[in-house]
Amino acid sequence: MKEYKVIKTDVTWKDNIQNFEDLLNTYARQGWEVKDVELVGGSSSHYVAILEKQK
Repeated sequence: MKEYKVIKTDVTWKDNIQNFEDLLNTYARQGWEVKDVELVGGSSSHYVAILEKQK
């Protein structure tokens, strides 16, 4: 059986991209795998990632 997690981060400065990458790497070390990443927004954009791992 698999479980899923959705995470989101705001995209306003270059540092936030690095922070998002660091966050994804933290989850990867816990066994999570990125299934999809989307940039969502209009006036305030953010990245949304769907993560998956075996339960």
